[in-house]
Amino acid sequence: MQILKNFFLLFIAITFSISAHAQDRTIQGSITDETDSPLPGVNVTIQGTAIGTITDFDGQFKLSIKSDDTVLLFSSIGYKKQTITVGSQSEINVKMEVDLEELDEVVVIGYGTAKKSDVTGSVSTVKTDELTVIATEDVNKALQGRVPGVQVTNSGNPASGSKVRVRGIGTINNSDPLYVVDGFPMQDISHIAPQDIESMEVLKDASATAVYGSRGANGVILIATKKGKVQDKITYTFNAQTGIKQASNRIEMANASEYAQLGLEANRFAEGSDEFEQLTYVANGNYKGTDWQDELLRQGSFQNYNFGINGGSEKNQFNFSTSYVKDEGILKGTDLEKFFVKFNNTHKFNDWLNFGQNIAYTHANYSLTNLNDIYSSPLTQSLWADPITPVHNPDGSFARPTWAYNSNPARMAEHEQYKRSWDNRIVGNFSLNAKATKDLTLTSNFGVDYRNQQQKLYLPEFFVSNEEQRMTSQLDENRNNKFDWVWSNYANYSKTFGDHSIGGMIGMEMQAFSYNNITATGYDVPFNENMRYLGAAKGSDYFATSSQGANSLMSYFARANYSYQNKYLLTATFRADGSSKFADGNRWGFFPSFSAGWNIKEENFLQTSDAVTQLKLRAGWGEVGNQSSAGNNDYLSTVTNNLRYVIDGQVVEGRTPTTLSNPDLRWESAQMANVGIDAGFFNDQLTISAEYFIKDTKDMVVPQPVPDYVGANSPNVNVGTMQNKGFEFAINYRNVEHEVKWNIGANIAVIDNKITNLGETGFIDGGYIDKLGYTTRTEEGQEIAYFYGFKTDGIFRSQEELDAHVDAEGNPLQPNAGVGDVRFVDMNGDGVIDDDDKTNLGSAIPTFTGSFNIGLEYKGFDMNLFFTGSYGNEAANIQKFWIEDSNAQKNQTKNYYDNRFHPENNPNGTMPRVVSGDPNNNRRFSDRYVEDASYLRLQNVQLGYSFSNNLCEKLHLQRFRIYASVDNLFTLTNYSGYDPEVPDHYGDPLAQGIDIGNYPQSTTYSLGLNVTF
Repeated sequence: MQILKNFFLLFIAITFSISAHAQDRTIQGSITDETDSPLPGVNVTIQGTAIGTITDFDGQFKLSIKSDDTVLLFSSIGYKKQTITVGSQSEINVKMEVDLEELDEVVVIGYGTAKKSDVTGSVSTVKTDELTVIATEDVNKALQGRVPGVQVTNSGNPASGSKVRVRGIGTINNSDPLYVVDGFPMQDISHIAPQDIESMEVLKDASATAVYGSRGANGVILIATKKGKVQDKITYTFNAQTGIKQASNRIEMANASEYAQLGLEANRFAEGSDEFEQLTYVANGNYKGTDWQDELLRQGSFQNYNFGINGGSEKNQFNFSTSYVKDEGILKGTDLEKFFVKFNNTHKFNDWLNFGQNIAYTHANYSLTNLNDIYSSPLTQSLWADPITPVHNPDGSFARPTWAYNSNPARMAEHEQYKRSWDNRIVGNFSLNAKATKDLTLTSNFGVDYRNQQQKLYLPEFFVSNEEQRMTSQLDENRNNKFDWVWSNYANYSKTFGDHSIGGMIGMEMQAFSYNNITATGYDVPFNENMRYLGAAKGSDYFATSSQGANSLMSYFARANYSYQNKYLLTATFRADGSSKFADGNRWGFFPSFSAGWNIKEENFLQTSDAVTQLKLRAGWGEVGNQSSAGNNDYLSTVTNNLRYVIDGQVVEGRTPTTLSNPDLRWESAQMANVGIDAGFFNDQLTISAEYFIKDTKDMVVPQPVPDYVGANSPNVNVGTMQNKGFEFAINYRNVEHEVKWNIGANIAVIDNKITNLGETGFIDGGYIDKLGYTTRTEEGQEIAYFYGFKTDGIFRSQEELDAHVDAEGNPLQPNAGVGDVRFVDMNGDGVIDDDDKTNLGSAIPTFTGSFNIGLEYKGFDMNLFFTGSYGNEAANIQKFWIEDSNAQKNQTKNYYDNRFHPENNPNGTMPRVVSGDPNNNRRFSDRYVEDASYLRLQNVQLGYSFSNNLCEKLHLQRFRIYASVDNLFTLTNYSGYDPEVPDHYGDPLAQGIDIGNYPQSTTYSLGLNVTF
């Protein structure tokens, strides 16, 4: 990859060195708007050529020409084009006129496009330049905070993706949105680099998503990638960004002396014993000890290079791009290396027929460090490990943390680096478009998506102690193949006659998905990387398993539009989906929607208003589905093979059912209602959008309880219902009429979630954690997956308080408690502290989420600040079970050390006492673990400078910008874990907000440049 980077830089250097053709003379001038304010960024080109420049921040330009007959073309988005013949003039000043038609931008909707003023559903457009601000190759991560109602949860791990939710958790099951890339519906967009995106729209309500039927319940994100443009000269772009990464937060742990003091207080060792004497020696400050976070966390790095070529004629246009990303995480052994190649070509056979192809290839190589398992995560173990033990023994071998009874985190991190994945993906999309008549367009799209994944998880031989060793190496190798194809055929019709405009779309679509995988395990595999494969295993034991599956979808869909004088708008859509996931009688689902809009701006009383640019009311209702809640053939019973029984003295083979069947299993669906208003003032310098929605999900797929004597797992049934309702608001203001130009914007989303019915299931417990049990509960009348545990009322500070904590008959409620232990609340008043006293401790669902941004421009300089945040959400800090556990075997936080109760040294302490064995069970799951995870984060701050047109001309460039950027500069929060942005544990919506030691977010400092030539 270093060769690739060197090639890019050499290519640019060669391009810079090409001398220009001789020019006769220079034309200069200024360009202003209708208020005589200077206009920056206006394109000034010699008509019929690609030779040109753009105005600077004062609206000034200079351009060399050959003759007096030269015609200059002046163009800018939102303004009418103008042409002027130079003649004998040496200075040309132009006043640009606003083009109201062009201001009415075109947005992508399902299977077509529409003018923004005609859209009646909830459609949010993402500015694509905002997607390249954050230092990431993950489009979803870059989307965070850009659209109200779209919540993105990130991990600091470079090899982990982001969780995206549109208008909250839509179901107990899969709540992921559908992505449609260049017309190809898919669930994963990891093959797209942010720099390759031309436009992005988020469809949020059913009137917008119903055209995608069974896959539209959780929102739809439409992406169009960059295409070739008609131009006389090929355009080249090069973007580079490189920087360093540091942990944005660390958990302050007790040092060696403090840890030893806790061990002495716990009375873990008899006075006079060797262990007691060693702890006493360390507690007196005679030993520095080990900071295990220092040993595992490092300064990471980030590199991102993108090169693009764009050009074309009237007959043929193309766009080529390639990107390379290398992301070294702040945790040793975690990294990502990714390579993108993308090619788009459109060929116009004649005036009515064209063919397009879009091919993307991605290769990724990344670490598979285990951070989801508490006991296998080196990050978690770095917090547990006692600070007394060194990293290595004197002979260089790994030392064993003998005091805390856990593995050596440094050894774990070193061995985790041998777990890697290599992914290859190719996506091809081919389209044929025919302009059958002036009003009728026919489109046929065929796409394929092939993914191959190879994973190797190698664990070498090692010996640290009798408890921490592996005498034989082990290699687990996984091979996964996925293939997806889709064929879409549809027709779009539009016609305007008089005051009436009508439009229609009708089509059909077929899609099929298949997968197969095989996993094998071998032993005694050589350490040499070139010999690290199963065939080289010396051990005689092998284990292998495999699986495969397939499903398909058949669809018919239609849309109808009507507009009267562009004032009154009506839209209706319908889709019918048939899925192989369900039995014959339930395979088809039908999904209608209706919406209406009123363009108040077009009314006579507002048409002449200079202040109001746009004002539209809209409302819609629709029904959509969620087929992803059901797996392949979930309606069938499953059986276990290869069971042998002895009957009448003979060994016979048999099978037993493992899951009961339910042939009545059907679509999970959602009905949505939405009302909204869009307004713009002063040529859209000020824009406002507000929406209110209600979403009722029904027929959620949940397990149906069966008696234990049945001897099989519960079947999935359609009984659950859920409601999401909320409000979204966005406001933006831009001021471009002064020398200092600025813009400011903000958005907020408030979402209320409630389970309205679970049928006979009653409740569902989730978020299982070893030693703590289930930590969440989902039941009727409550938010999904609220934290479920015990309430506490401080600690017992005296024997008198302990003696007063009794039931009505004077019996102690906590007979094993002592002074300094946690006081638990008897919620039901039955005189016993047990599971019946568990209650709602809060929810990971925020009261609201939002963001705001500020941008400034002055004479080539630009600065942007972008903030994101959430309020009212809690997180379960499960790490506290071990690092604030009062047992003091594992290392403890500095907070616990400073605030633990001690009758003499700290009688006002707020944390429970140190006690060996935890007789009161202080560590049971309670509100001690549940914390406020609200936060405000400066997501990005960037300062850039764009070089003047004069300098760019001398360098033969169209654009040259350099910038400095910082991601995650600071986070304001009361949360005590690594980061308040906690992803779902194992991606399970019933385990949202559970922090078992999630990968810390990093602060990234980077420099970059953008060049166009």
